[in-house]
Amino acid sequence: MSREARMTVEAEPRESSDPETPRRVQSTALFRGEREVVIVHRGQEYRLRITRMEKLILTK
Repeated sequence: MSREARMTVEAEPRESSDPETPRRVQSTALFRGEREVVIVHRGQEYRLRITRMEKLILTK
């Protein structure tokens, strides 16, 4: 996996002032041209990847 794929994605400001509305992140901003990223959650690594059919798969 490339160095860029392991970089932290900065959170963008919320577009909505409603705290119940989830923050939206464009996949292009998350993947930055890569096909796979590693997400660290509570010390565990998860892989989010784009399949050949352009679907997203999250695995531990």
